[in-house]
Amino acid sequence: MLANDTPTGPHPVDGENVCGAAQSNLWPMNNLSAITQPTPQSVAIRLRSIRKSRGWTLHDVESKSDGSIKAVVMGSYERGTRAISLARALELANLFAIPIADLLSDPASGGDEKLGFRRFDHRRIAKLLSENDDEALRKLNKFLNAIARRRGDWNGEILTLRSTDLDTLTLILEMSQSQLGEWLKEENIAFG
Repeated sequence: MLANDTPTGPHPVDGENVCGAAQSNLWPMNNLSAITQPTPQSVAIRLRSIRKSRGWTLHDVESKSDGSIKAVVMGSYERGTRAISLARALELANLFAIPIADLLSDPASGGDEKLGFRRFDHRRIAKLLSENDDEALRKLNKFLNAIARRRGDWNGEILTLRSTDLDTLTLILEMSQSQLGEWLKEENIAFG
């Protein structure tokens, strides 16, 4: 072995190392079964989920992308009948204002029931506050602004809260996690 733990000699065959002994962690490529990768279908489901969480139609996607992403193409992405290039995945992530990793995440692990994390649409909250003076919305807005100031990463539009932030929010709003989840869904101000 070299100093950096790289095996020397010929490449192992059938799970054996260079000395013929059973392999441990020298060849991590054999451990790929422990890694769960997204599938084209899971990405398709995730795309549809993200679009619907915004309340957008397929035609809204076409309009908001200035025609770059046609409604029929978006529909085929969501059905999983059309492959998505890396460039298009980046374009979709930018359109939805999400990290590309979220586009590839498993929708079941997004935590809608668990409230693992949520992204809040500050524009929607501001609009709702301008229409009515709801105490829960005011408290939510104040909490989001405080979190943004502490992090120094507020862009004025979307803010992600972690599960610990959401736990604090349930205390502030005097709601259970399930009540908070339902309220956020009902008001259409957060997505997972």
